[in-house]
Amino acid sequence: MSFTRTVLPRAYRGLTTSAVRQKTLSETVKETADTVNKKVGKTLASGLDTAEKASTSVKETVSSATSDAKVKSAQAGQKANEAAGVAKGKASEAKDEINKRV
Repeated sequence: MSFTRTVLPRAYRGLTTSAVRQKTLSETVKETADTVNKKVGKTLASGLDTAEKASTSVKETVSSATSDAKVKSAQAGQKANEAAGVAKGKASEAKDEINKRV
């Protein structure tokens, strides 16, 4: 058995080149404006997040202070009622003492 070898022709691809496409001035300006817009947007979004966190913190602080003020107000009211009751009792005792002497 003998094998014969057949050589197939190679396919050559010719070299092709294309011109380097440069961006036009309007494309460059659009890209720059888009980049600036995105950076400004990110900065503003960050500022809004910070403001929101600060607002939440202030609300919590005010709520806490309000709660504390209400508790202290109630305590002061109780002490005032106690003092008024004691004063009323002493006034009654004093009145009774005066009535006994008269």
